[in-house]
Amino acid sequence: MNLSYDVIVLADFTCGGDAGFRIAQDIRGFSALGARIGLIHLRNGSLAAAVSPDMQLCVRDGFADILQSSPEVHARLALVYPPATLRAPMQPLADVSADKVAFIHDRKPNAVQIGSWFQFQFGPVVWVPTNRWVRAALRDLSTSIPMLEENWRPIGQILPARTQLPATSGAIVYGRVSYPGAEQWPATAEEIKAIYPIGKGRDFRVLGRPPGKLWNEIKGTPGLKDFDPDAITMERFLGALDVLLHFPGAQVPVMPEAAIASMMASGRLVVLPPHLESHFGPGAIYAEPADALGKVDAMLADPEARAEAEAAARVHAGFQFPQEDHAARCAALLGEPALTPARRPRRVGGGAAPVALMVPSNGVGLGHVSRLLAISRRLDSRMEPVFCSLAQVAPVIEGFGYRAEYIPSQGDTGAEAGAWDAWFRYQLEEAMDIYRPSVVVFDGNIPSSGLMHAVLARGRTKLAWVRRGMHTMAAAPFLESARFMDLVIEPGEIAAERDTGPSVARRGEAVQVGPITLLDRDELLSRDVARRDLGLSPDAPAVLVQLGAGANRNLPALIGAVMEELVPFGDLQIVLAEWENSAVELSGWPRARLLKGFPLSRYFMAFDFSISAAGYNTFHEVTAAGLPTIFLANRHPMMDNQGARAEFAQDNGMAFDLPEDQLSHFPALVQALMKEGVRSYMRAQSMALTRENGAHAAARAIVELAGRA
Repeated sequence: MNLSYDVIVLADFTCGGDAGFRIAQDIRGFSALGARIGLIHLRNGSLAAAVSPDMQLCVRDGFADILQSSPEVHARLALVYPPATLRAPMQPLADVSADKVAFIHDRKPNAVQIGSWFQFQFGPVVWVPTNRWVRAALRDLSTSIPMLEENWRPIGQILPARTQLPATSGAIVYGRVSYPGAEQWPATAEEIKAIYPIGKGRDFRVLGRPPGKLWNEIKGTPGLKDFDPDAITMERFLGALDVLLHFPGAQVPVMPEAAIASMMASGRLVVLPPHLESHFGPGAIYAEPADALGKVDAMLADPEARAEAEAAARVHAGFQFPQEDHAARCAALLGEPALTPARRPRRVGGGAAPVALMVPSNGVGLGHVSRLLAISRRLDSRMEPVFCSLAQVAPVIEGFGYRAEYIPSQGDTGAEAGAWDAWFRYQLEEAMDIYRPSVVVFDGNIPSSGLMHAVLARGRTKLAWVRRGMHTMAAAPFLESARFMDLVIEPGEIAAERDTGPSVARRGEAVQVGPITLLDRDELLSRDVARRDLGLSPDAPAVLVQLGAGANRNLPALIGAVMEELVPFGDLQIVLAEWENSAVELSGWPRARLLKGFPLSRYFMAFDFSISAAGYNTFHEVTAAGLPTIFLANRHPMMDNQGARAEFAQDNGMAFDLPEDQLSHFPALVQALMKEGVRSYMRAQSMALTRENGAHAAARAIVELAGRA
């Protein structure tokens, strides 16, 4: 069947960075005219190479259709990008035809490669140069092929407002965008370090590394961060920058012109060598390579000068890269579209509100899930939460009225880490394509590459990390993942002063909120109702034993020891809590009632005291409820610093801290908690340190983030 399109685009769509950005801009420009657009991918490299994120976004948004490798298709206009780099296509194109074929030249033409294209005879050809240097090189070929009168310049696309983590709100982020090739870079590592802010206490980000040897000499330098063009949209990369520097090694190589135009149009500083002033005009800052950083520093130190430079960038970008001119060039090249565009509808989560995709990690307990549920409940109607959980608790989430998908964690699958993460990325991308979230919110200790790449390649979808503190390890390289985040939220710790983990030095980069608990105090069942629901006597004392899921401690043995110590307290009603995701079945203690369900905290008022682990959620829930507690903290090295929490609670008269190797003291502590005076004092101490539920502030921060388009 012969297909008809207004425009077909032939290119290697795995080219990321500025190349993919420019093609995506053109597709959106033709689509705005009402053109129906088809894409033919020209395999120019590895079959395993990924399609550029900017092109993926165009397809997902319904601006173009992917055509088969050897389609029977006719178009009014065929666009070929960029012909000088494309080898003779591997797939047959004999059935492709067009009324007009435009070769978009962004570099010096290669006569041999261009000549190979003419054997396909798509249709009459017109050459479209992107700048004056390319135009001059095309003229030097002395062919009879007509050339478009105007250069095919990019759009000055307005970037989203720069997302600023609190710690970096005053810090300057520098960046560089490169096409592949040694000519894009200075010849030596020393020259690179002299020009760019590497190892100078700056945040310098590159999209597209220098060639292998040069990269090996500079990688690992403090402040240098590289981003994979296959894993992040250009808009998202540029959106984080304050300053873009471009000092190529060759005199006039291929330039990241679309990146430069967008930075200028957005009022960001662009620093270029003087010989490019005739091309980019007065909107950029021009300096010799050795003087570039000094000139930028002087301008940044002068708020008035900086404001003037940013305003000038916007004004002159408006003259040089206006969207209206690009639209006029597209219209002139195409003529009036004849077909009605067939765009796919955007898929949404099901409601009118923007979607927040909640991704809780699979932890030892339910802490990650519980915190995201707590935040979701405070989003109200402002956003629609949808869960992609790595923990097997979909029924729990659905019980709160939220849609839930389950993506098995690495531990559940038993797969090798790299293989699992690639699969996880694929699964998460599928979920994002279905629900089209405005924000992805991850709660877990280690954001994987799959998570970050899935989100960074999804256009303007924001990425938030709910990052708990109280880590016990001395070093935590995963904390460097904060640079990929649009928002870091740190749930508060009542015992924050005892936190000695590696996240303490980085608190400034996170939005600090109060301790996050699933339920507010006024949502807990009253003592009478809770006791009635649990079948407890209204008069006899009662204790709740909740020692965790048992993933990395001998839970049956510990509970057995506790139950034995409780034998002398004959009138004490004992309730044993079993976690929803516990791998240990709790039975064999006939004196204890078994409590299952989620959340357990709604029953806290039924009890006079508890015997608990000191994980984040349990610790803050019993504190917020004013429930006197003996903490048997899990001090396993893989856990958060439960011991520090328990010690803080004891030092502040809120609870008792009882290490597992000191259970001989247990009866005396229980005896103390059987006295109302002791319990009353502990309740008062807990209430004095209780703060507003941080879930409310976290929800506000996420809603605000979603609104930053």
